[in-house]
Amino acid sequence: MASDARPKQRSSPRRAVSTEFRLGEEWGVGEIVLDSADLSAGGVFLKADLLFEPEEEIELQFTLPASERVIRALGRVVRTQHGGEGRPSGMGIQFVRLDEADRKALTEFLGGAE
Repeated sequence: MASDARPKQRSSPRRAVSTEFRLGEEWGVGEIVLDSADLSAGGVFLKADLLFEPEEEIELQFTLPASERVIRALGRVVRTQHGGEGRPSGMGIQFVRLDEADRKALTEFLGGAE
């Protein structure tokens, strides 16, 4: 069941970044492509009408804007949000596995936000 509960505190500042995220095929429905609303070194908010369950783990792949670098990560759904009142429907995803080189590239892209 989807929840609008928000985490008490974010560990990384977020920046408004719109880029495509590709989710793996392990759900048997083929690749899913979602757009991000914001991004940080610690996670991403993905705009989506189909919401995954909190705590569900998701394989993610995305390319940093203005770059050729493909970032691969394992993420965990930490919150879901139903749209309305000027806010999009979607999911907050925390990066739980991201290799050090990808984390460094992401942090540099975000202007040093950690």
